[in-house]
Amino acid sequence: MHKFLIVFACILNLVSFSNAQEIKNDSILEVVTVTGFSKGEQINKQSAPIAYLSPKELEKFSPHDPVMAWNTLPGVNLEQRAIASYRVSIRGSSIRSPFGVRDVKVYWNGLPFTEANGSTALNLLSNTQMQELEVVKGPAGSLFGAGLGGVMQISNFPSQQESPLQIQVSGGSYNQLNAGIKGQIESGKWTTFYAVDHQQNEGYRDHNELDRQNYQLSSRYQINENHQLDFHLLYNDLFYEIPGGLTAEQFTEDPTQARAGSAPQNSSIDQRTVFYGVGYTSFFGENLSQSTHIAGTYTWFQNPFILDYKEDQNREVALRHQWTYDMNVDAIDWQWDAGLEWQYADNSANNYGNVDGQKDTIRFVDDLNIDRKFFFLQTQIGYEKWELTVGLSSNLLEYDVNRRVNAITEPFKFNRNFDNELIPRIALKHQWSSSNMTFASLSEGFSSPTLDEIRTNEGSINRNLQAEKGRTYEIGHKYYGKRVQLDATFFYSALRETITSYTNEDGVSLFRNAGATNQTGTEWGVNANWYDNQQGFINQINSRTSYNFYQFTFDGYEDDGIDFSGNLLTGVPQHTFNQTLNIAMLKGLNLNLHYRFVSETPLTDDNEIFADPYHLLNANIDFKVPGSIKLNLFGGMENIFNTTYSLGNDLNAFGNRFFQPAPGRNFYLGAKWKL
Repeated sequence: MHKFLIVFACILNLVSFSNAQEIKNDSILEVVTVTGFSKGEQINKQSAPIAYLSPKELEKFSPHDPVMAWNTLPGVNLEQRAIASYRVSIRGSSIRSPFGVRDVKVYWNGLPFTEANGSTALNLLSNTQMQELEVVKGPAGSLFGAGLGGVMQISNFPSQQESPLQIQVSGGSYNQLNAGIKGQIESGKWTTFYAVDHQQNEGYRDHNELDRQNYQLSSRYQINENHQLDFHLLYNDLFYEIPGGLTAEQFTEDPTQARAGSAPQNSSIDQRTVFYGVGYTSFFGENLSQSTHIAGTYTWFQNPFILDYKEDQNREVALRHQWTYDMNVDAIDWQWDAGLEWQYADNSANNYGNVDGQKDTIRFVDDLNIDRKFFFLQTQIGYEKWELTVGLSSNLLEYDVNRRVNAITEPFKFNRNFDNELIPRIALKHQWSSSNMTFASLSEGFSSPTLDEIRTNEGSINRNLQAEKGRTYEIGHKYYGKRVQLDATFFYSALRETITSYTNEDGVSLFRNAGATNQTGTEWGVNANWYDNQQGFINQINSRTSYNFYQFTFDGYEDDGIDFSGNLLTGVPQHTFNQTLNIAMLKGLNLNLHYRFVSETPLTDDNEIFADPYHLLNANIDFKVPGSIKLNLFGGMENIFNTTYSLGNDLNAFGNRFFQPAPGRNFYLGAKWKL
């Protein structure tokens, strides 16, 4: 069935190329300006594979989380193992992430958001803080440092669409409740945005409750037309329970159950975070500009687990500074970018025994310092319809662990200086016409181990874990016409020292270098406007299609004398397909349908166990109430087929506890009012 649907969707999109009827552009076909590898350039001009999700597209999905909306983007897979426990995979990068977001660099409103150790707490952000998403897929180390998966630029300020006051309330299955107030106020040279969000949910599974509050205050001061200051303050109070993984038998028998021991031991996350930052952007004439972003973080973190009780305090500071110079010499356009990024973390990590969900005897206490810095230089040379991009970065990383208390052996100190990584990138593009562009690129990349991979929960220090390294060859084509947008990419990545995860008999996540991997793939994204008639019953029909094919295999990987070379890469499905169809009716009623297919997924390095393929169908309806009152009523249903599937598998799990069941058929209803 899925093959028929994929072929049918492709035929429909190809037919739209030859349809001669003129269609008015909708937001789905707007050509946006993105960051990418060139500040302030349109997405169809960038010589890189970039996926983009607009605020209007995000509104067509559930307001409670961004999972299904993000998963419509080619090459992007957002998983949710427990409510608000996110894991992002860009081109299979989540293979080393039993929890959290790794191997992907994240910026929020221009501020470095990824921690110094390489992890990103994406669950600090609600949908309100994630209104706009730009994803650069593949290695981007020449400009953004460590990370083989890619770069995500998330933003919500300033917005051109916010009213001074907006109230939104929604609820649904599993006693789900969302309530939020936000607004944007302009006064003189100041533009200020505020938001307060509350979210709670009892969850689809046992021991799966969520309680989250977010408070944001952002402001921009326009000093003059050439200089501006941005200020951001975000406070997050987050609690969620962790139901744990299930075996195939448990998954089939009752997917709503929790892993034995999760509830009695209060397996959960309880954290409070303050994130703050300032940005300064200035222009010196028509050619020279600079941007400086400074951010700070303080997190208090508690994590009772089945086997122990973890309590951390994390303090971080980050700086990113970039200069851009544009010049034109004899019909040659030059752009130079140079800068640096520095992050420093001063963390305290305490591990205790766990007795009935309460911390018990101290096991070990660590003081952890992380110093990460990189310097970058990039030039873009344009001549007529050609453009060449050459970039290089120098990357330095140091871990310093001081184990002050050790209940098992003597205290010790451990220092790890990683080798300086020089990361180049070269790309060439040709602009055939205003709507057609082809690019090719060669990118080096690396991804250093995160702190959770070096210092594991049971107290050991992984002293020999090496950074992943890789090289990616890519060729792509972009067609951005009046009615159709096409992004097609083919790539090959050769990775060395690939980091994979597994669990021991106690359920502790451990990590190892698994030789090399060969990763061949193609990604396709098509946006199309089919119909536009503002006077009829049906006003507009448009669609978004994405498809990935990945042939990712191990190469030179042996474990306990078993050769896994040639096996499919764990946790990466070969086929992923998404089709959305949006129908606007009666100048106020919008129906959005989303179909998603994921093929079978290997769960073990030996490819003996696979997760079954699955099909999902989701629907969302939004109705704008007629009249002067600015009121929208909305509702939706997810997983209409009531499919039993896992939205985040545990790879190489001990005891075969691979599956993290996703919700069955569920619904939501809500209202949004603007002043």
